[in-house]
Amino acid sequence: MNFRSLLRRYFYTQNTVRYRVEWRCMESAWRRIGKSQHLFDGGAGSGEFARKAIASGFADRVTALEYDPGNFSRLTDNLGRYPNTILRQGSLLEVPFVSESFDVVQCTQVLEHLVEHEQAAAELARVLKPGGHAIITVPHPPEPYPNEGHVREGYTEEDLQSLFSPHGFEPLLTDWFLTRRTVNRMLRADRLPLRGAFLPVTLMDCEKGLTLEERRNQFPFGILTLFRKAA
Repeated sequence: MNFRSLLRRYFYTQNTVRYRVEWRCMESAWRRIGKSQHLFDGGAGSGEFARKAIASGFADRVTALEYDPGNFSRLTDNLGRYPNTILRQGSLLEVPFVSESFDVVQCTQVLEHLVEHEQAAAELARVLKPGGHAIITVPHPPEPYPNEGHVREGYTEEDLQSLFSPHGFEPLLTDWFLTRRTVNRMLRADRLPLRGAFLPVTLMDCEKGLTLEERRNQFPFGILTLFRKAA
């Protein structure tokens, strides 16, 4: 384990907390799916969730697509050394892979950035095999603070189902994360010296142990839906 990984495990950054909290919900979805031969990560960012899927034994192979040049550089740094990964720079609106190529698709915190989110949903559905699974995470309204990168405030459970059901997607599980208490602690830490970069993550990790219903009822900023595509 390198020094950066050690810091990520024990000290706060906004992404550290987001990854820890969001991954718990994603891991629960993955356990419902079981092992996947080939995962497509659409809008993979730095590749953290793809890396976790590999490290946890959920995916044998990963193909990751990222549009932003800076994020793609970080994605290459983080996953480029893995022999079972394919990394491509490109748009989720025109996924450069043939139809029905992947057993699982995941798309985390991406759709809210896209005006043409219907096209992105169609592309995710196109490259997913019949009977395959999709893990989708997005913000849940209302937003606790303005975000200039978002073209919409978020999605409700019904919004996600309306977006993906035309493509034969059946919801299997909906979960929530980043409760208002977690977000408030993140915002307070952001005002500390060095923006709270060295605050122990255990002080932020207040969602551990909450039930699904408790997370749902505490004004969550994130929502996850696990879908299965009709066979």
